[in-house]
Amino acid sequence: MIKNTMLKRLNQLSHQHKSGIVPDFAWVSKNSAKPVKPNAVATKYDGDFLANACRVPMMLAQSDDPLAKNTLKRMMKFFSKQNTLTAGFTLKGKPLNKYQSASFSAPVFNAVSFNRNQGFDNLFMSQQYIFARPLPTKNYYDAALTTMAALEVEKI
Repeated sequence: MIKNTMLKRLNQLSHQHKSGIVPDFAWVSKNSAKPVKPNAVATKYDGDFLANACRVPMMLAQSDDPLAKNTLKRMMKFFSKQNTLTAGFTLKGKPLNKYQSASFSAPVFNAVSFNRNQGFDNLFMSQQYIFARPLPTKNYYDAALTTMAALEVEKI
Protein backbone atom coordinates (compact mmCIF):
# COMPACT_ATOMS: atom_id res chain seq x y z
CA MET A 1 0.00 0.00 0.00
CA ILE A 2 2.77 2.45 0.94
CA LYS A 3 4.68 1.62 -2.24
CA ASN A 4 1.61 2.34 -4.41
CA THR A 5 1.07 5.63 -2.63
CA MET A 6 4.71 6.61 -3.16
CA LEU A 7 4.61 5.68 -6.83
CA LYS A 8 1.37 7.59 -7.30
CA ARG A 9 2.94 10.66 -5.67
CA LEU A 10 6.09 10.37 -7.81
CA ASN A 11 3.90 10.22 -10.90
CA GLN A 12 2.05 13.34 -9.77
CA LEU A 13 5.34 15.13 -9.11
CA SER A 14 6.71 14.17 -12.51
CA HIS A 15 3.74 15.85 -14.16
CA GLN A 16 4.28 19.00 -12.12
CA HIS A 17 7.89 19.46 -13.23
CA LYS A 18 9.19 20.10 -16.71
CA SER A 19 11.88 17.46 -16.37
CA GLY A 20 9.38 14.75 -15.39
CA ILE A 21 10.85 11.34 -14.71
CA VAL A 22 8.21 9.00 -16.03
CA PRO A 23 8.14 9.96 -19.74
CA ASP A 24 11.93 9.95 -20.06
CA PHE A 25 12.16 6.23 -19.21
CA ALA A 26 10.28 5.23 -22.36
CA TRP A 27 13.33 4.52 -24.53
CA VAL A 28 14.60 1.61 -22.39
CA SER A 29 12.42 -1.40 -21.72
CA LYS A 30 13.03 -4.81 -20.22
CA ASN A 31 13.76 -6.38 -23.61
CA SER A 32 15.16 -3.57 -25.70
CA ALA A 33 17.13 -0.34 -25.63
CA LYS A 34 16.33 2.25 -28.25
CA PRO A 35 18.84 5.10 -28.20
CA VAL A 36 17.33 8.52 -28.70
CA LYS A 37 18.88 11.23 -30.82
CA PRO A 38 21.28 13.41 -28.83
CA ASN A 39 19.41 15.96 -26.72
CA ALA A 40 16.02 14.64 -27.88
CA VAL A 41 14.76 14.07 -24.36
CA ALA A 42 16.33 17.26 -23.03
CA THR A 43 14.92 19.39 -25.82
CA LYS A 44 11.46 18.02 -25.19
CA TYR A 45 11.55 18.76 -21.47
CA ASP A 46 14.05 21.14 -19.96
CA GLY A 47 16.98 21.69 -22.29
CA ASP A 48 19.41 20.23 -19.76
CA PHE A 49 20.61 16.85 -21.03
CA LEU A 50 22.78 16.47 -17.88
CA ALA A 51 19.60 16.15 -15.79
CA ASN A 52 18.45 13.28 -17.96
CA ALA A 53 21.85 11.64 -18.38
CA CYS A 54 22.24 10.97 -14.67
CA ARG A 55 19.37 8.46 -14.87
CA VAL A 56 20.88 6.29 -17.60
CA PRO A 57 22.36 3.64 -15.25
CA MET A 58 18.97 3.18 -13.60
CA MET A 59 17.23 2.89 -16.95
CA LEU A 60 19.70 0.33 -18.27
CA ALA A 61 19.89 -1.76 -15.08
CA GLN A 62 16.82 -3.91 -15.64
CA SER A 63 17.01 -4.31 -19.39
CA ASP A 64 17.76 -7.69 -20.95
CA ASP A 65 18.95 -6.04 -24.17
CA PRO A 66 22.62 -6.93 -24.94
CA LEU A 67 23.43 -3.35 -26.00
CA ALA A 68 21.99 -1.99 -22.76
CA LYS A 69 23.88 -4.58 -20.67
CA ASN A 70 27.18 -3.83 -22.41
CA THR A 71 26.71 -0.08 -22.04
CA LEU A 72 25.89 -0.43 -18.35
CA LYS A 73 28.90 -2.69 -17.75
CA ARG A 74 31.20 -0.09 -19.33
CA MET A 75 29.64 2.65 -17.23
CA MET A 76 30.01 0.62 -14.03
CA LYS A 77 33.68 -0.03 -14.83
CA PHE A 78 34.24 3.69 -15.26
CA PHE A 79 32.36 4.64 -12.09
CA SER A 80 34.09 1.97 -10.00
CA LYS A 81 37.50 3.46 -10.89
CA GLN A 82 36.57 6.92 -9.59
CA ASN A 83 37.69 8.00 -6.12
CA THR A 84 34.47 9.98 -5.79
CA LEU A 85 31.37 9.70 -7.91
CA THR A 86 30.78 13.39 -8.56
CA ALA A 87 27.65 15.04 -9.91
CA GLY A 88 28.41 14.56 -13.59
CA PHE A 89 31.26 13.76 -15.95
CA THR A 90 32.18 14.91 -19.43
CA LEU A 91 32.17 12.38 -22.25
CA LYS A 92 35.95 12.21 -21.82
CA GLY A 93 35.54 11.21 -18.17
CA LYS A 94 36.42 14.48 -16.46
CA PRO A 95 34.32 15.46 -13.42
CA LEU A 96 31.97 18.37 -14.03
CA ASN A 97 31.72 19.17 -10.31
CA LYS A 98 33.54 18.48 -7.05
CA TYR A 99 30.46 17.42 -5.10
CA GLN A 100 28.30 14.31 -4.93
CA SER A 101 24.60 14.34 -5.74
CA ALA A 102 21.90 11.78 -5.09
CA SER A 103 20.64 12.50 -8.62
CA PHE A 104 23.74 10.69 -9.87
CA SER A 105 24.43 8.34 -6.96
CA ALA A 106 20.91 6.88 -6.68
CA PRO A 107 20.80 5.61 -10.30
CA VAL A 108 24.31 4.15 -9.95
CA PHE A 109 23.36 2.49 -6.66
CA ASN A 110 20.26 1.09 -8.34
CA ALA A 111 22.26 -0.25 -11.28
CA VAL A 112 24.93 -1.88 -9.14
CA SER A 113 22.24 -3.42 -6.93
CA PHE A 114 20.99 -5.34 -9.96
CA ASN A 115 24.56 -6.34 -10.82
CA ARG A 116 25.99 -7.52 -7.50
CA ASN A 117 29.06 -9.77 -7.40
CA GLN A 118 30.26 -8.59 -10.81
CA GLY A 119 33.21 -6.54 -9.58
CA PHE A 120 31.34 -3.34 -8.75
CA ASP A 121 30.57 -3.91 -5.07
CA ASN A 122 32.75 -0.91 -4.15
CA LEU A 123 30.06 1.23 -5.82
CA PHE A 124 27.36 -0.50 -3.82
CA MET A 125 29.17 0.39 -0.60
CA SER A 126 30.16 3.94 -1.55
CA GLN A 127 26.79 5.03 -2.91
CA GLN A 128 24.76 3.82 0.08
CA TYR A 129 25.28 7.25 1.59
CA ILE A 130 22.08 8.37 -0.16
CA PHE A 131 20.04 6.33 2.33
CA ALA A 132 21.98 7.51 5.39
CA ARG A 133 20.61 11.04 5.23
CA PRO A 134 17.09 12.41 5.16
CA LEU A 135 15.42 12.97 1.80
CA PRO A 136 16.03 16.53 0.64
CA THR A 137 13.03 18.79 1.02
CA LYS A 138 14.22 21.42 -1.46
CA ASN A 139 15.62 19.20 -4.19
CA TYR A 140 12.83 17.30 -5.93
CA TYR A 141 15.17 15.51 -8.31
CA ASP A 142 17.47 14.08 -5.62
CA ALA A 143 14.49 13.05 -3.49
CA ALA A 144 12.63 11.42 -6.39
CA LEU A 145 15.60 9.42 -7.66
CA THR A 146 16.57 8.30 -4.15
CA THR A 147 13.00 7.13 -3.54
CA MET A 148 12.91 5.32 -6.87
CA ALA A 149 16.23 3.59 -6.12
CA ALA A 150 14.91 2.46 -2.72
CA LEU A 151 11.73 1.08 -4.27
CA GLU A 152 13.60 -0.75 -7.02
CA VAL A 153 16.20 -2.23 -4.67
CA GLU A 154 13.37 -3.47 -2.46
CA LYS A 155 12.21 -5.66 -5.37
CA ILE A 156 15.52 -7.51 -5.58
